[in-house]
Amino acid sequence: MAKDPSILLNRLALYINSKSARQREILRQRKYPEEEFNLGTYHLESREAISQYLSDGADNTSIIHRSIQSLTQLAPPKVGTQRRINANIDVLERFLELLDKLDFKGGSPSLGQHNPPKLKVHSLPICVHPDINLNGEGPKGKKYIGAIKLQLSRANAFDDDMAGYVSAVLQEYCKEYFAHNGEIVYAPYCQVIDVGSANVFGGVKSTAQRLKDIDAACHTIVDLWPSI
Repeated sequence: MAKDPSILLNRLALYINSKSARQREILRQRKYPEEEFNLGTYHLESREAISQYLSDGADNTSIIHRSIQSLTQLAPPKVGTQRRINANIDVLERFLELLDKLDFKGGSPSLGQHNPPKLKVHSLPICVHPDINLNGEGPKGKKYIGAIKLQLSRANAFDDDMAGYVSAVLQEYCKEYFAHNGEIVYAPYCQVIDVGSANVFGGVKSTAQRLKDIDAACHTIVDLWPSI
């Protein structure tokens, strides 16, 4: 069944960084999602385990190891399901290799909302869905806020440009939904943890041009959607 126009944040970054044929494929997958390959739930188990580890302060890896053990013991009858389980195990094992790169920049982590609101750009709902929220204190007692996004797909590993777009949107999202009592959106908090490339991309300070690119991409997606 066809879906109304919308896009996942990480897929939007991939869309901007892709050529036209790949862009149409990204939109087609979003408009007509396959039952056995839902991008929003494909890495469900690994995302939940990593998010819990981070929200607990990133100092107890038993959360990750227990999840790996639990997934390893599963024996689903469908090949597609087994492939998905193996992908989650791979994500968790690769995540353990980048723990030394994690840095909350002094912020205190907490789990993102389970069903957060979307950010609309040119009437296109962007599913930002921050995995981790960060709260901290800056000079003179200023309240800092931000959010972290996970990218778990090994096939769609991020580069600096793609992570920069995600960071820019995270900052806009925090301004829209979190900064209501004088809090300051702190760019270094708005990071991307990309397990696919084994990198942690810091938050970008320069967002103006990136937001213009995002605005143009969303406009194009809305125009293209009926023809997909």
